[in-house]
Amino acid sequence: MTLAFARAYEQTATRITGPVSFAALRQVAALGHGTRILDVAAGTGALSVPAAHAGAAVTAIDIAPGMVELLTERLSPFPAAQAVAMNGEALSFPDGSFDAALSVFGVSLFSDWRRGLAELTRVVRVGGQIVVATWRTPPGGGPFVIMAEALRATFPDRPAPAGPEGFITLAAPDGMTAALTDAGLIDVQAQEIEAMWEGPAGPDYLAEMAELHSYMGPYAALDPEQKQSVDRAILDAVDRRATAGRLVMKTMVTLATGLRPATDA
Repeated sequence: MTLAFARAYEQTATRITGPVSFAALRQVAALGHGTRILDVAAGTGALSVPAAHAGAAVTAIDIAPGMVELLTERLSPFPAAQAVAMNGEALSFPDGSFDAALSVFGVSLFSDWRRGLAELTRVVRVGGQIVVATWRTPPGGGPFVIMAEALRATFPDRPAPAGPEGFITLAAPDGMTAALTDAGLIDVQAQEIEAMWEGPAGPDYLAEMAELHSYMGPYAALDPEQKQSVDRAILDAVDRRATAGRLVMKTMVTLATGLRPATDA
């Protein structure tokens, strides 16, 4: 993914991932100066940047070069923070390198999400925390909900794409709890929290989302006439939800924490 996509994502999607990242960061009991934080699938830094502001020594990883490039810009004021291109399923850190490892809307999308959880667990110290967040239901929140609804309305005979296995498994608190426990964590707690996305309604919505839409695979693959049809369905979906020219969408998120035990299971 390119730097242009990273900037489009930051301008549109971070307004909902940001509050969830703050909620995840608040779960870190020992957050403060020098706390070693790993942010896996860090995106545009919605979690890494506030962690760095809190004085943490942040390592933010993402597999997308554009995200890492943007992260490097955002973390440049913080000497103890760095952004690294890395696969979250194969972390190149020694065991016990961090006090806490977090992944907000990351691990649940990995092709091998169990390996991702195992790697999160491996790289935290004994007693260290794991914090994981994922959407409660597909396709997620904000603009992604609107796009999915518009595509269904425009192409009712097309089957909806199946969500990633990790997304489906970790979406419910009980599934998340079981998965983190299976990864060897103790004191696992999972909860549902509410996330909110807000933006303009009407044509201003389309104008604001245009660049992000261009990176959404199902939409990008359409011909110009089909895109116009989907755009009309998007406006219909937005207008049904809008109040006083604004769109406010609430989405549930599953947020869970666990601790690495003294003796791994």
